[in-house]
Parts: sequence; structure tokens; C-alpha cells
Amino acid sequence: MKAIGKVLFDIIVGVWLVCAIFVTVCLLSYNEFKVTTFGKTSLLIIDSDELEPNFLEGDLLIIKRGSDSKINIGDNVFYYNSAMNSNVLVYNGNVQSKEAISKDETTFTIDNQSVSGEYVIGKADGSRVMHKAGTILRVFTSKWGFMFLVIFPTLFAIIYEIMMVVDSSRGLKNDKQVEE
Repeated sequence: MKAIGKVLFDIIVGVWLVCAIFVTVCLLSYNEFKVTTFGKTSLLIIDSDELEPNFLEGDLLIIKRGSDSKINIGDNVFYYNSAMNSNVLVYNGNVQSKEAISKDETTFTIDNQSVSGEYVIGKADGSRVMHKAGTILRVFTSKWGFMFLVIFPTLFAIIYEIMMVVDSSRGLKNDKQVEE
């Protein structure tokens, strides 16, 4: 019975460790718009119902950014709002025109707004949708979620280990006194 308990404990600690590392990496990979980016891949959490029926509130989108040449007129794309005074930082719209400024820079007109290619996240139709995973990731990457998922368990584990070391040293000290 003890062996089953140990295996179960190891599985729980392993899952917690993977979750804690993933959430920490997500937080460290935030860009200026508070969107997690890993190279050309972005994790976008849908936090409103404005994009229904295609995307629901709480969805997590995994968007792979292709080159500007792969984005064509009529494509539905996600892009960042470059005006930081707006509450909404990510928009979804259709590309109306495309102008190559240089080999590395393109300007798009999306819903009558000029958007630099560096602010385009990627195509909406090429994104992978994970329903309800955005809500979970949003909770885990919040201040309180991170504190309860990562900081408190780590702190308790450290305190537990310190107590075990102190207990062991007391036991050794008592054994030594008995021998004398």
C-alpha cells in the first residue's frame, strides 16, 4: 500500500513540476502586449466574446507566424494594436491590402487601419484552438494563480526539507549522547 502511495505522490509532484515550469516559461516569454511568444509561435487567450462564433471566450489559440509573403489579401489575421492607450491589445480583421516596403518589412491595411507587418501575429484560419485551455492558462499566469501554483508549494517544500534536516541532525545528536 505504501508503494502505491509513493507512486501516486511522485506522479502528482511530477505533474505539478511540469505545470510550474510551463507557467513560469509562459510568464517569462510575455511580449509588450502580454501575449506569450515562443519564437514565431504565440499563445493567445481569447478573453471576450467579440470573436464568436469562430472563437469562444476562454479559448487558447496557438498561432504560428508565417512570413509576410504568406499573408494575402482577404486573409483573416490577428494583430496587435500599436496604440498602447487602448484597452484591447489584440484585434482580429481581414487584410484589405498589402504593400512591401522592403525585403523584410511589409505594411498591411486591415479593416481600414494601416498595420506594420511586425504587429501581425498570424492567420486566424491556421491557428490551433484549445477550448477552455485559455481560461486555465489565464488563471495560472495571474498573480494569485502563480502564487498558489508555484510559490506556495515551493516554499512549503523548502520548509519541509529544512525541517527534515533539522530533525535528522537532532536524531544524530541524541544517538551520539546515548552512546556516551
